Amino acid sequence: MNKKILMILLTFMVALVVGYALFSSTLNINGSATAKGDFKMEILNASVTNEVGSSGATANVINNGKALEITVPHLEYPGAYVEVTYNIKNSGTIDALYDSYNITGETDRIKSLFNISTMYYAPNDESTETFRIYWDENNNSEVEETENIVLEINYTQVDDKNTACTKLKEMQTTMDECNSFIITGEENCPPNKFDLNHDSYIDTIDVSTMSDIIYLKMQCSSN
Repeated sequence: MNKKILMILLTFMVALVVGYALFSSTLNINGSATAKGDFKMEILNASVTNEVGSSGATANVINNGKALEITVPHLEYPGAYVEVTYNIKNSGTIDALYDSYNITGETDRIKSLFNISTMYYAPNDESTETFRIYWDENNNSEVEETENIVLEINYTQVDDKNTACTKLKEMQTTMDECNSFIITGEENCPPNKFDLNHDSYIDTIDVSTMSDIIYLKMQCSSN
């Protein structure tokens, strides 16, 4: 093999090696990456702020900040109520968005009422919410009521505020269709997701509340 042919072969081999190295580097640089962070929505504290026809009610944060427990020893008459104020915070590093809620402990006479005023939380965002337990005025009884109510609000992670706005607009559209009977049934219109004030109905109040949150509070684009 003469020197000219040897040099050509060596040059070709070097080109292959360099080409492979460059290709490998490109794969490494463009490789998929998983965003890491801490998803941590929690109830920081809670307190009983008002009692009417009630005495001795308590509010406690349970399940490592995941739920709120209200114990009411005495509701004395129909219309009596206990009001609780609590603080929710995104203590993690990942944005969070309201998804649904769960309430246990209600009866035919003892109900709860609340308004979800904040649905999107960037890291370190915090809000103050209220929760009311009351004896239904339309359900009379001479027996005083004692209740233990647990509230849990569920959240899901989102990339950013724009993603949250898109998802909330989709929720509002579904709520409006549930209210208008375009779609029906608990499977399509779960109350613990769309009945934002927990008054047993998905109605124009819920749709309007969602609109205020999207366009007034969050300042989402109308597009």
